[in-house]
Amino acid sequence: MKSQEWVYLKHHPALWRILLGILVIPLFYAGLFLASVWNPYGELHHLPMAVVNQDRATRTLDWGRTVSRELVKSKSLQFHRMTAAKAQRELKDGRLFLVLKIPANASQTLSHLATAPKQLKVTYDTNAGQSTVASKMGATAMQKLQTTLNQSTIQAELQASQAVARHLGQRLTLTAKQLGQLQQASTAGLPAAQLAAATQKIVNGLTQAGVQLSEVRRADQLKQLAMPVKLTQHDVVAVANNGTGMAPYFMAISLFVGCITLNIIYDARKRHGNYRNFAVAWLDKMGFLWGFVVLAASAMWLGVWYIIGLRPLEPGKTYLLCLLIVLAFFSLVTCFRLWFCLTGAWLMLLFMLFQIGASGGTYPIELTNPFYRAVHPYLPMTVAMAGLRHTISLGGSIAGISWILAGIAVVFSLGTLGYFYWHRTDSAVL
Repeated sequence: MKSQEWVYLKHHPALWRILLGILVIPLFYAGLFLASVWNPYGELHHLPMAVVNQDRATRTLDWGRTVSRELVKSKSLQFHRMTAAKAQRELKDGRLFLVLKIPANASQTLSHLATAPKQLKVTYDTNAGQSTVASKMGATAMQKLQTTLNQSTIQAELQASQAVARHLGQRLTLTAKQLGQLQQASTAGLPAAQLAAATQKIVNGLTQAGVQLSEVRRADQLKQLAMPVKLTQHDVVAVANNGTGMAPYFMAISLFVGCITLNIIYDARKRHGNYRNFAVAWLDKMGFLWGFVVLAASAMWLGVWYIIGLRPLEPGKTYLLCLLIVLAFFSLVTCFRLWFCLTGAWLMLLFMLFQIGASGGTYPIELTNPFYRAVHPYLPMTVAMAGLRHTISLGGSIAGISWILAGIAVVFSLGTLGYFYWHRTDSAVL
């Protein structure tokens, strides 16, 4: 028996395009998203970090300079030497993801490990408000670095202690020879003054050897001090939890999804009244839809505030920014929907899936592929997320971001107005 569905599709070839379009959506979603998170930990060398060396070298050790040089030369992490002021500024701006600060007393503390063991505390700053995932990844990288620093520090100190022990053995051998010579001199009947001077010299040598022996014994305390260097994390902008850090990403996605869903279900191309002026028809249709998306964004805001418990740094700005974002997204999606029918909505769906991967919401964009990094700054969702990060966690001005979003809304609203002008003679649907 022939399938009636296949017969129907045979007589309606336009449906094939729709079904084929739906067929590629899972492929796009899986492929685009996986491409953005394929191997982030293998790309840590693309994550910009800074090392600030404030160490004051001693006569025998310049630990800060040595560590800084090794970090900058390292191929596993991307470290740059910077001043403290510049590093903190770029960390807050999101151009850096970690700042390692070597304190002024580093060489002084480590140069006395054998005689006065004391743990050196080194602080590294992260910015969870900019990216909670980057903050966690930085902490993981610093744990590995801490192990490396401790191993190299203990190894160097043990080698120095062994050198002292060898020197001590040589001095004791020399002292033994001097004692033998002194006994021979005493037997030969040398003057008492010369014997006393020689005796004092030997006593001094034994005293110094005893001090050195004590230092060598103290070197054994290194085994008890398993971590002479301890790295401590400090977030310059802390977030209450992981959800707060991920909120800009999911809020931006939800607003874009809402705009696409509305345009698929509610056909903005159909007119429900006869207007002599195309601008009035446009204003009637778009005014209604603008009000609807503003209501949807408000419902989302109330949900994340009262149900989820999100507490932004600037609640009022966050709400107003959500309204501006949804108007920008809606104008973009609706413009494509009007001019290209359901194909336009399909293109916007694919565009949203692409933005999910290329906007850097899950992992820092520096850890993705070169193409994503190139287009990242120009995506509407990237702009929206940057603004929400400021109002939710970072603080600071969002004037520039607001102007960009307003520009998107105006440009694509003019595109919808152009559609109504082009179809000004269309009849209304009752």
